[in-house]
Amino acid sequence: MLLEIFNAPIATGAQVFLLIVCILVGLGAGISAMDVRNTLFKKEDPEENS
Repeated sequence: MLLEIFNAPIATGAQVFLLIVCILVGLGAGISAMDVRNTLFKKEDPEENS
């Protein structure tokens, strides 16, 4: 799929822009998923409640 982006019939600058946007969206989704997982499934530490 990545090679199809570079063979697309659009300008080179637009290809690079779309590639960067896709990478940033993927990173944002991954970080959000990790944050949700850590928030919802947080273990109770007895030291924090003291």
